Amino acid sequence: MALKTVIMRVTGMVQGVGFRYTTKHLAYKMNISGIVKNLQDGSVEIQAIAEEADLEKFIEAVKKGPSPSARIGEVYIYKDAPVEERKTFDIEY
Repeated sequence: MALKTVIMRVTGMVQGVGFRYTTKHLAYKMNISGIVKNLQDGSVEIQAIAEEADLEKFIEAVKKGPSPSARIGEVYIYKDAPVEERKTFDIEY
């Protein structure tokens, strides 16, 4: 199957609450590669690559908030966005 890509920008209380770490764990369990990183405006960016079905499940899980301490505001989704190919899912600092 062909791999699909997505970039998500997640707003709300998503920094300093373990959001990146729980997102990485979720991605690992769902066979997603990519990165998650904090942005200067207080939001978090996720770049993800996976088969379409896995990617859709991952998007839905992110919308619910992988971290119990996080409070999701909005999730902006950019499908088929240019994403660097990766073999793993990493936290970018």
